[in-house]
Amino acid sequence: MKVVLVRHGEPDYTLVTERGFKGHGRDLAQLTEEGIGQAIRVSRDSRLDGAELIVFSPYTRALQTAAIISRKRDLDISIELDLHEWLPDLTFSYSNDSEVIKAGKELEMHKGVYKENEKKNWEELSTVGNRAINSLKKYMDYNKIIVVCHGIVMRQFKFKKHIDYCGILEIDFHEGYTWGGWVEDK
Repeated sequence: MKVVLVRHGEPDYTLVTERGFKGHGRDLAQLTEEGIGQAIRVSRDSRLDGAELIVFSPYTRALQTAAIISRKRDLDISIELDLHEWLPDLTFSYSNDSEVIKAGKELEMHKGVYKENEKKNWEELSTVGNRAINSLKKYMDYNKIIVVCHGIVMRQFKFKKHIDYCGILEIDFHEGYTWGGWVEDK
């Protein structure tokens, strides 16, 4: 199956920050005007031609991006819980970007894996990769799907150091697809 991975458009955390939302509440952030424009532009990308379905992360920024692409492409959409963003804090109590950045640096320092006998609050990359891969296996009857998700989730399928908002990665997905492990930035 051909999978076209699309990163969501640029999010705006202003309203969720003003309201003091923490943890998953921050994932209710909508797209900026530029993010909406990015989603409209990516909906015209020829790499999406021939897709039969849009599958997406449950977070607002992915939902809004998928909805825009769906409207422009006249495709059905399907939400996939396990395509959600990497969890920087498994207690869901983070309240700002600096906490997420700190967790990300720690993740990178540990190459995505907890040290032996050590438990961190962030989600290991093997968990991100395996849950995302397993969530797509039910779509094997399709020839081509669009998957709207998050940069770190996309990198678990095919590594690219930086993925722009509404950036695209294409993969050939098959039943035996497995997580490739940590990849060094170059």
